Amino acid sequence: MKNLTLKDLAVKHDYYCSDSNYYSNDASLIYDSFQLFYNEFKDADIDMNLIFRWDLQKKGDSDYYLEVFMIQQRKGIFTPIHIANFNEGNIPVFVELLKPHIEKLKSIWKPFEF
Repeated sequence: MKNLTLKDLAVKHDYYCSDSNYYSNDASLIYDSFQLFYNEFKDADIDMNLIFRWDLQKKGDSDYYLEVFMIQQRKGIFTPIHIANFNEGNIPVFVELLKPHIEKLKSIWKPFEF
């Protein structure tokens, strides 16, 4: 995999994902930094905290924020997570965090091969 940049990750998706949970005002989480988010979720059970989407958005001239969308499958809770500050140095750790989630998503869609 090539070395990704903030610009590479700031993909304009063809459809948005809600930044709130329709059924609960308490489901959203907010973190000031990626490190705080990572510290909480780096060892989380993927079946219980599956990241199925993320959006990186530019704020201002050079600052970015990250939105991570998680489903807690066994509880049926949709959890949108807002990370106020995301920078170039966070990319390698973020990519490593996403890899097992990508594999889980692929396994959920068996027998289709991706």
